Amino acid sequence: MTGLMDKVALLEIIKKLLKTDGELDFLRKLPEDDLKTLVGCIRERFDQLSKQTQ
Repeated sequence: MTGLMDKVALLEIIKKLLKTDGELDFLRKLPEDDLKTLVGCIRERFDQLSKQTQ
């Protein structure tokens, strides 16, 4: 998988996590490692929120 395809996949993950159809293409400017960090932060926050509501 090329870096671009990895970025596209990461953007799709972010869109699914945020449940948005909004334009997030500006995130393509970020390095792949930064996108991975962003996905991890979003998932961690969702985990925290789900624990608070239980």
